[in-house]
Amino acid sequence: MNIFAKKLVTNDNEDLPIHPIDIFQGLFHKEGYSYLRGIQEEVLNYWHSIRNQRDVLCKMNTGSGKTLVSLLMLHSKMNEGVGPALYLCPDRQLLDQARKQAELYGIPVCEIDENNDFPTDFHNCKSILLCTFQKVFNSKSIFNRDQITIGSIVIDDAHSCLDKARDTTTLNLPRNHEACERIIKIFEAEFKDQAPGTYRRLIDGDPFASILKVPYWAWFEREEEVATLLNKFSSDDEFKFKWGLIADDLLSYDCYLGPKGIEIAPIHVPYQNVKSFFEAKHRYILSATFEDQTDLIKDFGINSESIINALIPKDRKDIGQRLILAPKRFDPSLFDNDIYKLAKEYSENNINVVVLVPSYAKAEPWIKNGGIVLNDGDINENISALKSKQGGLYVLVNRYDGVDLNGDMCRILIMDGYPAFTSSKELYTEMRLDSVKASLKAQIIEQGLGRAVRSGSDFCAVILMGNDLLQFLGNRNNLQYFTSVTRKQLEMGLTLLDEESKEDSIKTIKETIDFCLSQNIDWRTFHSQGISKVDVDVLNEEKIKNINIAVHEKEAIDLFRSRNYSGSKDVIVKKIIDGMPISSKQKGWYFQFSAQLLYLENKVGSNDLQLAASANATHMFQTKLGNNYTKIAVHEEQSSNVKKFLSQFGKSQDFKIYLEEVLNNFKYSPDINYIKFENALANVGRMIGFYAQEPELEFGNGPDVLWGMTDNHFLILEAKSMAIHEEITRDNIGQLLQSGEWFKKQYGETAKHTLVTLQSPKIKGYNVNPSENTKVIDEQALEKIRKNLTQYVNAICSIGINAITQIEISKLLVAHFFTPPLFRSNYLSDIVSKR
Repeated sequence: MNIFAKKLVTNDNEDLPIHPIDIFQGLFHKEGYSYLRGIQEEVLNYWHSIRNQRDVLCKMNTGSGKTLVSLLMLHSKMNEGVGPALYLCPDRQLLDQARKQAELYGIPVCEIDENNDFPTDFHNCKSILLCTFQKVFNSKSIFNRDQITIGSIVIDDAHSCLDKARDTTTLNLPRNHEACERIIKIFEAEFKDQAPGTYRRLIDGDPFASILKVPYWAWFEREEEVATLLNKFSSDDEFKFKWGLIADDLLSYDCYLGPKGIEIAPIHVPYQNVKSFFEAKHRYILSATFEDQTDLIKDFGINSESIINALIPKDRKDIGQRLILAPKRFDPSLFDNDIYKLAKEYSENNINVVVLVPSYAKAEPWIKNGGIVLNDGDINENISALKSKQGGLYVLVNRYDGVDLNGDMCRILIMDGYPAFTSSKELYTEMRLDSVKASLKAQIIEQGLGRAVRSGSDFCAVILMGNDLLQFLGNRNNLQYFTSVTRKQLEMGLTLLDEESKEDSIKTIKETIDFCLSQNIDWRTFHSQGISKVDVDVLNEEKIKNINIAVHEKEAIDLFRSRNYSGSKDVIVKKIIDGMPISSKQKGWYFQFSAQLLYLENKVGSNDLQLAASANATHMFQTKLGNNYTKIAVHEEQSSNVKKFLSQFGKSQDFKIYLEEVLNNFKYSPDINYIKFENALANVGRMIGFYAQEPELEFGNGPDVLWGMTDNHFLILEAKSMAIHEEITRDNIGQLLQSGEWFKKQYGETAKHTLVTLQSPKIKGYNVNPSENTKVIDEQALEKIRKNLTQYVNAICSIGINAITQIEISKLLVAHFFTPPLFRSNYLSDIVSKR
């Protein structure tokens, strides 16, 4: 008989340790893994003091040991007797990492077997179940099948799991799917009524066309018809693991039409339909990069108090060294080719260089320069192979999280371009809520920056490329959405070379990177001193306000789902619109949301709220009753407007980068998408102090662009920037005259205005009869605007965007013919006949 087994049987009923540190001391560790780090002990001690709290948000840096901490939390709750313990992570790669950690420290873990059965040790609370998030979060979940009750659950890499939850509860129907075409047909009249031009572009397959949303009134009225239609496809691959979570909840969904097809997405993820997750007794959320936590409230139902009072170690400065440089911000004369060559040079000298790009189109020049795309084939195998490779240029396409590139796997990380949203819901929201765009984009950028530094002893150099990315980081308001340590590293890196000579800027950049790569003591001291000044992460008033808004949104949706439509509307109106200091744009958004919540109970009241939405913001739905257009109100002096415009930039170089991006799209060319040209045209107006709208895009009707000049004269601008022809056509003028009639209807017959067509020629074709009030900005005039705009911006930057006065701005506006009368007389020409 085994005497030890006999003794263990007699000890079965003894009390198991509860404190996670006591549990750790009793584990059978592998050699060299017998101690907890100070930061781990700090977190576990604090967690133990709040162990009865249902929800806990824990923020620990990558590489600080959060996997071990979270496993010990689960072990503790399992010993306490609250029920089975579940560790969730977004993919197999992270699951494998968690298993290896458990093996090193002797923590009992198990996995679902090949027959999709749960291990007995999991049921009996003897072992923690390691599982991918999607095993739980799908409509055919084996957790629901076996009616599994969870005692405690850890969600690791929570931001990635949120994305999985959204994907699992969203239907994406491509244009070649029968259900897509039938849904488009159902709502065709509403799409045409809202934005006929955009609808036509989408139907014609324009990949740059804006997203259209089915008006909520039409969605509600045809919900049963849509449900019946979609149910016929419930066995299709796209529906198989989703439809059961969606079918009973369509009233709290929105439907979008985009270039790729139809997207049917929840307002908030219906997490209540995932019983094991919803009813878990304790939920622990772990992440390194969560700065915007509002989605945890709306899409996971996490208690707001656990977010406001998140478990954060006092010292989060063990993030490792990141030297962040933006070469173009240092020297605007540099070209992308200069960076391609620099990256290739490093890769040929036994240094692994990894490039993050938002799309395959952005990856093309890197591939031409020898880059290998890691997404092709098995990404986990490709990334693992980097451990044994010294020297190479690798590309990750639209993969900003879930990839570990520690140590020599990546010593130089390049982020080339601004992360792009892919879902129609996000793209639709991005246009209407700037703060949503900024916080989500910042989180994606932060995730990307964290790929190559995975512990406190790790280091890498980061190169930032792309005018769009540099513009985002150059806007000082956006930096608030990064963690305090990353924000400090960005500030240190982006200003590091400001005073250096640009005589040989690539050499300067390379020398600076080499100090980091060689772990020069001066670099390490500089980085350490900078990070030592960083305060512990705190929630500022803006973030607390956004958390409270999320709480009210969740409350409203919960009331809506329980069919208390009036109550749900009241929450939005009274607690957010009337109770919060929000912008006019946000008010418009929430008035429309409240109108949607009320519609099923009170259609007239809903219409009144929709009118209020349009009065506060652009891009809102056109109501069936009333006028949705918001008129431009000219009320500021031109130089004052310019001064306000400049305030968004962190330094003069950011303004120059902004100008470069505008000018890149402000050309007559069949290769520049018309939407980019129209947006550039609107921004040119704003740069010189005019008010600008894009009425067709924003309201579904009117001209491409409308400028309100500061002498109360309006330019009605119709752009034909992609057209290739030698004369102005009758159709061109006809469209311009229609926009003129729209303007008179909105602003009155007496409002001063000029009709302007923007296209290369200024010669009219046969049978074209423009009015005396019709002008053209031809190729020559456009080039003159571009040249003078460049000189105007350079002059502002030479003085300094913060130092320049309104008097100096006024003088520059005159010198470059940008005052209202000078602009009209210098850049607008008559349309002439052929000689």
